[in-house]
Amino acid sequence: MSSAQSNSASDSSLELQVLQKQLEDLQAQFAAMTGELDSAKAEAAKMKDLAARSQADLQNAKARVERERADLAVFALEAMLRKLLPTIDSFQRAFQHLPEDLKSHERASPEILEWVKGVTAIERQLLKELEGAGLRRMSSLGTVVDPQRHEVLQQGPGEKDTVTEVFEEGYELAGKVLRPAKVKVGGGTNG
Repeated sequence: MSSAQSNSASDSSLELQVLQKQLEDLQAQFAAMTGELDSAKAEAAKMKDLAARSQADLQNAKARVERERADLAVFALEAMLRKLLPTIDSFQRAFQHLPEDLKSHERASPEILEWVKGVTAIERQLLKELEGAGLRRMSSLGTVVDPQRHEVLQQGPGEKDTVTEVFEEGYELAGKVLRPAKVKVGGGTNG
C-alpha cells in the first residue's frame, strides 16, 4: 500500500470517527430534547387539569352564590310576610265584626258605605299582591288535622281529628308552612 493510499485511508477513518462523534452528540441532544418535550407535555397536562379544576371551582362558586342569594331573598320575604300576617288577621277580624247594617247596606250613609268598600278593596289588593309574592292561605276547615299545618287549640264535638273551626288562618309560602292555622278539632262526638 502506498503512502498516498495510507493517508487517504487514515483520513477516511478520521472522518468516520468525527462523523460518529457528531452522530453520538446529535443522538444525545435528541434524547435530551425528547426528555424536555416529555416534561413540557406533562407540565402542560398539569396546567390543563389545573385550569379545568379552577373553571369547575369557579362554576361551583357561582352556583353557590346564586343559591345563597335566592335563599336570602326567600328568607327576607318570609320575615316580611310574617310581620304582615297580623295585619291581614286584623282586616279579617274587622270584617267579621262589621255591623249588620253595614254588611247589608241598611241605614248606612253613602259615605260610610264607600269607606267600607274602599277598605275592602285595600284588603283585596293587599292579599292579591301577597299572593303574587307566593303567599297562600291554607284551607283547613273540614280537613284532617295535620301537626305541620295546624295548631290545635281546642277539641269539641265533631268528626274525630277533623278541623271544625278555624280561629286564625294558616299560610304557606312556596309550599312551606309560614304559619300554622290555629284550629278547633272534633273529638269524635256529635254533641
